Amino acid sequence: MIKNIIFDLGRVIYSYWPQQDLINLGYNETKINKFMSRVYDSPLWAEFDRGTYTIAEGVEKLCADYPDMADDFRRVFNETWADRIIKIMPDSLEFFYEVKRRGFGVYILTNFPEDSFAYCRARDDFFNEADGIVVSAHEKLIKPDAAIYECLLNRYNLVPEETIFIDDMLHNIEGAEALGIHGIQFTDLDSCKKQFEEIINASR
Repeated sequence: MIKNIIFDLGRVIYSYWPQQDLINLGYNETKINKFMSRVYDSPLWAEFDRGTYTIAEGVEKLCADYPDMADDFRRVFNETWADRIIKIMPDSLEFFYEVKRRGFGVYILTNFPEDSFAYCRARDDFFNEADGIVVSAHEKLIKPDAAIYECLLNRYNLVPEETIFIDDMLHNIEGAEALGIHGIQFTDLDSCKKQFEEIINASR
């Protein structure tokens, strides 16, 4: 029987579209491609999630590594960055609360830079409803490393076969499934709910 539901955050509870943010800021295609390759699509971003650098520290590194874009890095990652790019998706949040109301244990497992997570944790009340939270930057581990799933399972005494993990990235789902956790790749809320009910019913 399923007892526990683990939610990812980005593109599951929160919208997270960095390329659209750059478009909204008025950058042209050439500059956007360069920004994406140097930041969001680069190995450095994984180090933000791993807690090697905070966003603030990473921006200084980026400015040193790519001085031609220093003004752009500081402009994009200013004090409004998290509010611009990390926004709650209301219907997804309602599903999170619905799962909680139905009596399931609700957990969060997220790849998230330390300072950005601290900001969102203070900003958004839904974290208070979680029965447990594991953040990559706090553990110095990132999905899909097996160790980060094991960290959550062991810390909160969860049985993999009694647990569903919802994440937008297929490789993160595969990492969870390798440990016996049921996985749902989030593409849209309707299909997520359908798969959720199918797993719940099959486990009874």
